[in-house]
Amino acid sequence: MAPLSNEAILELFKDSDALLQGHFKLTSGKHSEWYFEKIRLIEKPAALEKIVDLLSEKIKAEGLDFEYVVSPAYGAIAIGFLAALKLGKKFAFTQRVEEKMSFRSGFSGIDGSRAVIVEDILTTGGSIQEVVACLKERACAVHGIYVLVDRTGGAVPIEGKPVGALLALKIEAFEPDACPFCQNGIPLVKPGASDKK
Repeated sequence: MAPLSNEAILELFKDSDALLQGHFKLTSGKHSEWYFEKIRLIEKPAALEKIVDLLSEKIKAEGLDFEYVVSPAYGAIAIGFLAALKLGKKFAFTQRVEEKMSFRSGFSGIDGSRAVIVEDILTTGGSIQEVVACLKERACAVHGIYVLVDRTGGAVPIEGKPVGALLALKIEAFEPDACPFCQNGIPLVKPGASDKK
């Protein structure tokens, strides 16, 4: 399968009403004119499957040796689970417990395994760093990190490694005290939800 252009992938998000324009507060705390609403993808499984097919092909092309796909809760669970299914791998997820990323109890084979991380949106890399730290605590080797959308355009490596992105765009995000939308009195919207404080 030939890789699609950024424009073609962007159209998949637009077709699912998953690319929003306005004044948004991101999980990182920064503000942006653009917001990728992955919940709009998740509520349309056929659209999500098309996008995850593309991400899975990208991961397969790397020829990595790993056993688990690991994603942070909650937004990336459906994405990571579907990628694991497509790749024929096991799946596990992390979640914040008292503000610390941890594995939910019950995953039996994660200790000492090889994993790739699949996340939805990369803005600062904070959530991915938390997942990396969580994996290290369980002696897991991180063999790759992949996201649907890299809002930094490839500017944020994790653990010194590039992040594989289905869509990499440089989308400006502002600190609240330097946000032009705040300065112009445009109402701020905080879409989605995360347990990150």
